[in-house]
Amino acid sequence: MSAPDAAAAPAGRDPWDVPAVAAGMEKLLARRAEMIAEGATPIGWKLAFGTSVAMEKLGTTGPLVGFLTDATLLADGAECSVAGWTAPKLEPEIAIHLGAGGEGVVGISAAIELADADLPPTETETVLAGDIYHRAVVLDRAAAPPVPLPHPIAARIERDGEECATTADAEVEVGQIEDLAAWTVDYLKHFGVETAAGEVIISGSVVPLLDIAPGQELRNTIEGVGSLSVRIT
Repeated sequence: MSAPDAAAAPAGRDPWDVPAVAAGMEKLLARRAEMIAEGATPIGWKLAFGTSVAMEKLGTTGPLVGFLTDATLLADGAECSVAGWTAPKLEPEIAIHLGAGGEGVVGISAAIELADADLPPTETETVLAGDIYHRAVVLDRAAAPPVPLPHPIAARIERDGEECATTADAEVEVGQIEDLAAWTVDYLKHFGVETAAGEVIISGSVVPLLDIAPGQELRNTIEGVGSLSVRIT
């Protein structure tokens, strides 16, 4: 499996061959198993560090993968408290909906991830053990428009009703949607995990991460697909 083509991948090792990634994934998957045992429902996966700059810094050939459960799922328009966070960030993303057998793409929708980037990415094992900064995700699991997917995929991000970031082609930033899905399936197989039908993969941020603060409302609109918002408290 080749790396998604968000940009030409730098020379490096596949993530599963990097000792810090392997050690971090063991802890990440143990945390996921513990949360599921306590009643959380798995809903999918998240991609991170997929830009050429991030891959060069980590010495990897593709993005790393974290997990999503309904324990951190927020509805459209919900509030998210950042009290006690070190470095609150918002990532406007694309939710990739997986088809039968947990493979293939049946549609996309808008997504928002809330993260606390409290450690440098180079502390890879610890960052993975903490599910790659993940704190919350806003998405509509039922919103999966049929393929063919729109190309290009344009996104517009608003803060308090005012446009603050845009991209005319989100796949230039994160990679081709179909490639991201295939990469995630292959990556997880190296750690003994199978993806499932109905799961979603959030793509990584389609624009540079946004600083956020209490009192703000942010919206991510994927043109021709849909939009979601979140209020920061």
